[in-house]
Amino acid sequence: MSKGHKQGGKITGSHSTVIPAAEKLVDFLQKVNEVDKISIGFIKHGIKSGKHAIKIIELNSGILVKVRGSASIQEIRVYTKNKNNVKDMVKEFAQKYKYMYKQ
Repeated sequence: MSKGHKQGGKITGSHSTVIPAAEKLVDFLQKVNEVDKISIGFIKHGIKSGKHAIKIIELNSGILVKVRGSASIQEIRVYTKNKNNVKDMVKEFAQKYKYMYKQ
């Protein structure tokens, strides 16, 4: 598997490219027992340069995590039955790796 691509395990769907700012997060989420599936979304390139940030949006089936890299944004859908626990874990991940957290 080349760098920047993730598949197998809890990862579903045909899109496997992960921006560098989201790689550690995806690796982390694959190890979380409460996470059932991870769906890697499309990448939006060409945004204004900025700091790495994470934004969490609640969905019926889990959470949507928007990860902002230096010049791109990627959405990652995380399917879980325990949204609050996973949401808290992602917040802790953001603090540990010095991502700006947005609500």
